[in-house]
Amino acid sequence: MKYGRYFILFALLVCIGGLTTAQGDYTPDFEEVDCFFSELDADMSCGYLYVPEDRSNLDEGEVELAVIILYAHTDNPAPDPVIYLEGGPGGAALLAVEDLINHPVLDTHDVIVFDQRGTGFSYPSLNCPEIEEDDSPDSITACRDRLLDEGVNLDMYNTVASAADVNDLRIALGYEEVDLWGISYGTKLALTTMRDYPEGIRSVVIDSVYPPETDDLSQTSVSFVGAYEALFARCAADADCDATFPDLEFSFYDLIDRLNQSPEIIATEDGDVELTGDELAAQLFLALYDTLRIPYLPYALTLIAEAGDEDTLLEGYLILTGEESLEDNELPESVIMESDWLLDYTDEFGDIEDSEGMAYSFDCSEEYQLDDLDAAYAVAEAAPEPLQEYFIGNIEGNVQACEIWGVETADELEAQRVESDIPTLIYSGVFDPITPASSGASAADGLPNSLHVIFPTAGHGISFTDNAAGTCAKQIMQDFLGDPWAELDTTCVDETSYLEFYLGE
Repeated sequence: MKYGRYFILFALLVCIGGLTTAQGDYTPDFEEVDCFFSELDADMSCGYLYVPEDRSNLDEGEVELAVIILYAHTDNPAPDPVIYLEGGPGGAALLAVEDLINHPVLDTHDVIVFDQRGTGFSYPSLNCPEIEEDDSPDSITACRDRLLDEGVNLDMYNTVASAADVNDLRIALGYEEVDLWGISYGTKLALTTMRDYPEGIRSVVIDSVYPPETDDLSQTSVSFVGAYEALFARCAADADCDATFPDLEFSFYDLIDRLNQSPEIIATEDGDVELTGDELAAQLFLALYDTLRIPYLPYALTLIAEAGDEDTLLEGYLILTGEESLEDNELPESVIMESDWLLDYTDEFGDIEDSEGMAYSFDCSEEYQLDDLDAAYAVAEAAPEPLQEYFIGNIEGNVQACEIWGVETADELEAQRVESDIPTLIYSGVFDPITPASSGASAADGLPNSLHVIFPTAGHGISFTDNAAGTCAKQIMQDFLGDPWAELDTTCVDETSYLEFYLGE
């Protein structure tokens, strides 16, 4: 198997011993290395965690998980570090380090960031350059065949194995207890770790919750429509928004119909884009993730719907996709995205922001093969008519991809609600198009020592958002980590509940 440029170091460690012992036992091993992003101005250390690919068959091989430890901005940090669990599934957690460096959680706690097995800078990589531009069946087959030829066991890239990795990381670094902080798919990983390894967890923060008991094939359609309706209803309830953008919901669905019948060609700096109705629906779905973009969406949709010239159409499209901001808050250039180490790595493995292979291994094993397919189709057919074919096509595409990927179906336990007494802080956003507040409430049903906080103006991932609501979420999180059993002051949530829509100049 081709593990990359650290394979020689890894082979030496195996020869020395410490990874496996007799009778099927093993010891997780952490090896410190020079830090990956030397250009970053941060107090941190880096390394690899070495664990078996298949814990039931230690002869099958190992995986190495890339780890960064960010040290707290204090000489007296809390004894329990926070382990950050990235979403996706398949997201590269190490690419979030730049955002984490300035997060207030580092005021009190060390933060441990690691790329889950198959993702980011961990080896083997399940990234699929074959399907980054073309997710056809042939491209999915090509990636699957390549990974199998390299000796990757696709059945070992799942939440249960990753939860064991989290526990092994805690053990290898010598911590008695840790706090978990998961976002999106990272919340499912946090919940699974709570279920399987409760003894090493002090407290948990789960933001934008993806609980195992939800059927993803059905929930995606429900969440999609629910987020749209929340946006339309909020605009209609706001006198100024309603007066400026009347009948926004009707206009949107009418626009989808028109664009599906007669797509618009938009000339962008990166080339022409064919804007169909389905593409518009997908772009609004993505836009609703971003809390900061939500106030501008009625304006952007109206520009597209009423565009009388190419410039207006382009402006609406760029605002919708986030490529153009109407705020005077230019983001600083990313040090990580321009780092030599990342550029060298992507030359070999492709765009690693999302590991498509890891996503297929998880989705096919723990979701689509356990989901109720008939119920998913029924939900899609009950959606607003302009979206029905889009939803049905997504279901059919996912089912076909899983038939190609060919992983085993997970145990039914992976589709059941997690029950745990560990204190848990739960965050949801009203406009979240993929992990709605109902999913957070469902998870809370199994967590008697939990507090579910719903942010009225938020999309996805409020604990990372830089606005008033995000500041509120970060403060509540800090208070919770300080004492997970104390009563929390959440008055700032109501204080940041007003959504001021952009009405144009």
